[in-house]
Amino acid sequence: MKQPGDKLASAMEYMPGKGVYEKKGELFAGVCGTVKEDNENMKISIIPSVSVPLEIFDGDVVFGKIQSVRDSMVSVEIVKVKGNDRSIGRYTVGTLHIAKMSKEYVSDIREIYQINDLIQATVIKSKPAIELSTADEKDGVVFARCGTTHDILKLVDGELWSEELRERVPRKISSMYGKVQV
Repeated sequence: MKQPGDKLASAMEYMPGKGVYEKKGELFAGVCGTVKEDNENMKISIIPSVSVPLEIFDGDVVFGKIQSVRDSMVSVEIVKVKGNDRSIGRYTVGTLHIAKMSKEYVSDIREIYQINDLIQATVIKSKPAIELSTADEKDGVVFARCGTTHDILKLVDGELWSEELRERVPRKISSMYGKVQV
């Protein structure tokens, strides 16, 4: 078990990997953990012994809650990465631009998403800021409440329906609507 600051190797032998930093030509552990040597790529890393924040990568499918709706984009608080049991652990926000919401032309974002909608989205860019897309049919709203009555919207004949208002409520619906628990 290596501790932060423990010398691991010379920078002439390996490239620094995750959990490793270089100082004056030497490689040191940056976190507590076990050394992992990748001789094929000549990289040395530390596998952390403690929980580290969950990292979000390009291509990840995430669940998030719409925080704000503007004319050309929405802000989404990312709450979970699909297929990963660990929570995000910190406040993480992604943006979803109007051009990335649907394969069809979108003229009014409020016809697609509302504040507090729970959506499934795909990460198209994770750094420096998280950019999302919901153009795929699996992506979109997975849970929503009526903006007027706050009752849970039901999926009826491929559209969301407010029982109390007795009317259709427009949204970009995911093929996973009502089947997801976050």
